[in-house]
Amino acid sequence: MKRLVSLVLVGMSTFAFGQQTSVNDSLYNPLIPVNKQNLLKDFDLVFLMRYGLDSYVEKAKPTTSHFDGNELRIDISAKVHDRVGFRFRNRMTAAPTTGTLDHVNSTVDIAFIDVKATDKVNFTIGKLSSDWGGYEYDLNPIEVLAYNDILDHAENYLVGFGVGYKATTKHRFNVQILNTSANKLKQEGTIAIPQGLEESKTPLAFVGNWRGSFWNDQFQTSYSYSYFSQAKNKGMYYIALGNKYQHKNLTWMYDFQYSHDALDKRGIISSMFQEEKPVMAEDVSYMDHWTRIDYQVYTKLYLSLTLMTSNAYAQHHVAGETENNHIRTSYGVSPMVQYRPFKNLNLRFYAAYIGRWYQYSSYAKEALGQVNSSTGRISIGFISPLQVL
Repeated sequence: MKRLVSLVLVGMSTFAFGQQTSVNDSLYNPLIPVNKQNLLKDFDLVFLMRYGLDSYVEKAKPTTSHFDGNELRIDISAKVHDRVGFRFRNRMTAAPTTGTLDHVNSTVDIAFIDVKATDKVNFTIGKLSSDWGGYEYDLNPIEVLAYNDILDHAENYLVGFGVGYKATTKHRFNVQILNTSANKLKQEGTIAIPQGLEESKTPLAFVGNWRGSFWNDQFQTSYSYSYFSQAKNKGMYYIALGNKYQHKNLTWMYDFQYSHDALDKRGIISSMFQEEKPVMAEDVSYMDHWTRIDYQVYTKLYLSLTLMTSNAYAQHHVAGETENNHIRTSYGVSPMVQYRPFKNLNLRFYAAYIGRWYQYSSYAKEALGQVNSSTGRISIGFISPLQVL
C-alpha cells in the first residue's frame, strides 16, 4: 500500500514538474515536494477499531441491546529524521475537554516526539502514555473489553518528559517526569476538594519502569513504581508488577497493582457518600489482581479468558469495624472467542461476555447505603487495527 501511494504521488509530481517547463513555476509546484516523498515509507496511519452489538444485563435481568462504537482511535506515527520520530493518537469516541493544566484535549491519548540520542538512549517529549507497568495497561485499548478498577479510574495519558535506556537486548529502563494531572486540583470534576487543602507548587509525577525478558523471551516482566504529587504534602504511591509467560500457542499474563492515595482522585470510595457533591476521601488504598490467558486453537481461532478482582480500603471511614479498613470488593470475568478469517489482515470477529460483581462491607451498607450489585454484557462484533498506510 505504501509503495503504491508513493508511486502515485511521484507520478503526480513528475507530471506537474513537466508542466512547469512552459508555465510559471510558482503555479505548479507539487503538493508534496519530490525531496519529501521518501518520508512516506516511514509514515504509518492506523485506525484502531472495535464495534459490536452489546446486550446488557443487570441483576440477572436483560435490560437493553444496541450497536456500539466502543473504540475508534486514529494512530499516526512518522519518522521525520534519522533520529527523530513523531506519534499522535486521538480517541474519537469521547467528548473532548481541554485540560486546565496542560491545555490539551482529553481525547488526545498521545502526541510526542521521540529523539534517539544513541543506540541505547532515547528521549520522549509531549503527551505520553504513563509507563505504569503491567500487561493489562500494555495491551492495545481495543483488546480490553473492561479494565480493572485502578486503571479504569486513572489518568493514563499525561504531558511530560521521558528517558529510555536499553541496558541489553533483554532489559530496558524508562523514567518519566509528568504532570500529575491534566487539570488543576480545584477543577477536577464533581467531587469537592477537602477544605484547607493547598495546591502543590510543583504538581509533577515520577514514573520508573523496568522491562525484562528471560528464557528466550518466554517469561517477561513489566514492573513500575510511581509517585504523584496530588497536593501540598499529599501524594499517591503506585506499584505495578506485570508478568507474562508465553510458550507456543499459550500466553498467560498476571498483574498485581497497589495504590495508596492521600486523595481519592479515582473517586471510587468518595462516590459512595450520599451527598450532592461528596468530599474527596483521604488516605485510601486500592489493590488489584488481573490475569488473562490467550490460547490459539489453530491458525484462525483464538480463545481468551480474563479474570480480575479489586479491593478498596478507607482508613478514616471504617475505623473500629475491621483491622484492615476494607470497604469494597469487585470481581470481573470475561471469556472471549475470536475468529481471524484473513491470513494477511488483522481483522477478528469476536463474541464475549463481560461480567462484574460488586460487594460492600457492612459499614458501606449500613452507613453509606451501598447495595451489592452485578452487571453483565454480551458483546458480538469485530476488532481490528486497520493499517491504511
